[in-house]
Amino acid sequence: MKLLSKDSYGVPAFFAIALHMVIIGVFFVAVDFSDSEKPAPKRPPIVNATVVDVSETVIGKREEEKKKALQQQAIAKKEKEREAQQKAKKLEQRKALEAQKKKLAQAKEAKKRAVEQAAAKKKAAEEKQKAAAAAKKKQQEALLAKQQAEKKKRIAQEKAAAEKKRQAEEAKRLAEQEKQRQQAAARAAEKERLAQEAAEAAAAKQAEQEKKAAEEAQMVQSISGLINNRIAAAWNRPPSARNGMKTELAISFLPSGEVLAVNIIKGSGDALFDQRAANAARSIVVKELSDVDPYVFDRNFRKVVIIFNPQDLRN
Repeated sequence: MKLLSKDSYGVPAFFAIALHMVIIGVFFVAVDFSDSEKPAPKRPPIVNATVVDVSETVIGKREEEKKKALQQQAIAKKEKEREAQQKAKKLEQRKALEAQKKKLAQAKEAKKRAVEQAAAKKKAAEEKQKAAAAAKKKQQEALLAKQQAEKKKRIAQEKAAAEKKRQAEEAKRLAEQEKQRQQAAARAAEKERLAQEAAEAAAAKQAEQEKKAAEEAQMVQSISGLINNRIAAAWNRPPSARNGMKTELAISFLPSGEVLAVNIIKGSGDALFDQRAANAARSIVVKELSDVDPYVFDRNFRKVVIIFNPQDLRN
């Protein structure tokens, strides 16, 4: 059957072999007749051999065509099977890829849910811990408030008892004193004495207040002059400065003597003059203010208004 395959020389070889066999057959027939007494004429079988050869050739050609058709069908079938297999393989690959994607998506979603659940669990734990801490704090505060209230009550009771005892003792003492002092003159003398003492105390207090006021006024004057001198020392004289120029500044001090703020209340008409005066005021530190009584500081130096009027300027 290989001689009849599509890619061989089977058909021509078959025809050649058949032709040679016919020729050989004719040759042997001729030899047999040459050995007889009378040579015989060529017989029809030779013609029949030729007819048989042509018939076999046609049959072989048809068989070959049929074989080719079968081979083409087989090839087409194999091609279809191959295409079907490739298609099935691609479909399987696509299904596998989709399954993998779905699996990855499910894994991602599961991971997301796990993260969210962990976060929710953590948040719940934190809130629970926070609530517990708040409850504990509230309980401690309530306990502390109760203890303080009990302490306050105890102190008040002790104070009331002491006051009651003191009043009782005082009443007893006064009663004893009143009993001993029966004369009205003695009581009047005591009253006068007490009044005299009160008057003397009031006079002493007034004198002390006047003394403190005088000392305070002197101190205010001294520190005000000190502030002016330090501003003048820190002042950078502008070229445009002239005699008679002055600017009114509001200076706010801290208890440490440092300047908190400086505002120009009334200018000199020269912006550079005013600005340099304000800058000089901002740069000073009056440490002497740290020794001043807080009440005196608040009343006199918390905010100071000065008139900066340098005298050594050009005309």
